Amino acid sequence: MKGRALVLSAIIFLAAFAAAPPWASSENYGQLRALKRRAATVTRQKNDFVARVLHSYNIQYQLTKEGVVGRLQIGNNWLDVNRIEIVPLVQEGEHGLQVMGHEIFFYTEGEILHLVSALTIR
Repeated sequence: MKGRALVLSAIIFLAAFAAAPPWASSENYGQLRALKRRAATVTRQKNDFVARVLHSYNIQYQLTKEGVVGRLQIGNNWLDVNRIEIVPLVQEGEHGLQVMGHEIFFYTEGEILHLVSALTIR
């Protein structure tokens, strides 16, 4: 009797497990794939924007294999960039807030470098 109850429990468990969970549906997979594509696009736009701003200021830089600014030349020194933050500068307009430019912060080992640009990301 115990054996039958165990087998029956195992069959019920496997039947419930075999039913497709909601997160495994093709619709959700498509949404996940779209989110990953959007994240890649945003990252590429951010990296391209930072490179455009540095180019506009005639600051020499080196990119990593992922396309991220990895080093900046300040004077005769090359500084490794640990992190980059982009902060939009906004102004109240007729239709709400409008982006007027961006502040870019480059975090290096010993310093934080700050640039202000009127360029837009898109």
